[in-house]
Amino acid sequence: MLYQVEKGFVVDNGEKRVTFGWVLNEGAFKGQSEYFIATKDSVKDADNLSIGMKNARWAIYSIKTLEKVSPVFNWISPLGLVRGQSPYYRGSLDGKEALFTLEEQITDWFDKIRDRGALTGESSYYWGKKDGFYALYDIETGKKLTDNFKSSVIAGALLGRGSYVVGSYGEEIFFIYDIQTGKIISPEFDEDTLIQILKHGNLERALEELTAGQV
Repeated sequence: MLYQVEKGFVVDNGEKRVTFGWVLNEGAFKGQSEYFIATKDSVKDADNLSIGMKNARWAIYSIKTLEKVSPVFNWISPLGLVRGQSPYYRGSLDGKEALFTLEEQITDWFDKIRDRGALTGESSYYWGKKDGFYALYDIETGKKLTDNFKSSVIAGALLGRGSYVVGSYGEEIFFIYDIQTGKIISPEFDEDTLIQILKHGNLERALEELTAGQV
């Protein structure tokens, strides 16, 4: 049970109750997993709630024990572990992001890791951004699967659909890239064509249409 009190929130699992400064209404409270995200810091007294939450220190807790089961971060996304989608969660610390399990850190630190893919259980891949460029990585092997791209399109292999992703070296010019061969396999196309492709999201079909000049 989760309820609000004057100075924060109380979580009561029937055997124990703990007061937190703030609790995200995710995970255990929605029947998604046994985990929830909370901070012991006082957030309600902050002059600005969003700034108070940003400056707090967050961790993952187990509803069974009400004990902390992760390190402390500047922010933790509820995607993945907490929502029961995968064993991974994304923690942010000092402006960097990485993917973790409850046992260990799985990826390097990145400037940004996109929401979909391995984190949400759709594939073993994720888009990670370093030094202004995105690349696709395999969370199981740690291998970098693409060149450095200026884009990170949510489609194809990232979502568990085949071995193709959309890449771009800049100037809003895109192409289809095969992560199995490490090669560009389509003619280039512009952002308007990309929007049309993403309406159906099938990169195999898009490749056929681009090759035939139908897009």
